[in-house]
Amino acid sequence: MRKKRIDFKRLTDLALSLLVLAGAVSLAWIGLTGSKDIAAMTDPHGFGAEKTASPDISIPASAIAIVIDAGHGGFDGGAVGTVTGAVEAELNLKVSELLAEELTKLGFYVVMTRTDGEAIGKTKAEDMSRRKEIMQLENVDLVVSIHMNKFRDRTVSGPMVFYMKGSTEGKALADCVIISLCESVGRPPRAANPEDLFVLRVPTVPSILVECGFLSNADDEAKLITGDYQRLLARGVAEGIANYLAQKENGDSE
Repeated sequence: MRKKRIDFKRLTDLALSLLVLAGAVSLAWIGLTGSKDIAAMTDPHGFGAEKTASPDISIPASAIAIVIDAGHGGFDGGAVGTVTGAVEAELNLKVSELLAEELTKLGFYVVMTRTDGEAIGKTKAEDMSRRKEIMQLENVDLVVSIHMNKFRDRTVSGPMVFYMKGSTEGKALADCVIISLCESVGRPPRAANPEDLFVLRVPTVPSILVECGFLSNADDEAKLITGDYQRLLARGVAEGIANYLAQKENGDSE
């Protein structure tokens, strides 16, 4: 990952100033301009002219750029809630949108693989190929894929974070995020887990897959469908990412 100096105090002050000036205007899809000279994106979705993010996106070299991958979409709904029938793809997008808000407040430059309920390809293979292109965009620093879990044992609950096995930086990122995430949602600390998954393997930068909770667990499902809990998840992931980047800046994650 490229060395980029991060002034978190300046970024935070900048974000607060912009929020006051903007008032009720949403900052969800705005690239903040500040100490990183991050260019604002002006299209309706904030991530390119397409309804879904385009591989033609040009990311400023000075930005700390994070790809948020909202898992599944369209014909590929993913897991379904046991009690309410909540569809994973829809929940993934909601948490991803909130995560984008939290990260832009911190001054990071965000690119999303999808910005609506549709898949980004006509087939699963095409969808995954396009996600790969976005994850491998030039100047991307981190990749975060958002998902919901499901398991045959309905007593299993809580968030999990996965990283590419053998990746030192991936593990460091995952460790920071799972600690912050568990704290944010009031769960006991849990270790990050190594895996070999597509969304962890194809990025050339540190990447993680966040399983926000289990749709097979009634308590988790009841929380996962609420906006308040989704916000807690987003804040936990964003704070974990910020902590990782601060450690990286200080040379603590080597």
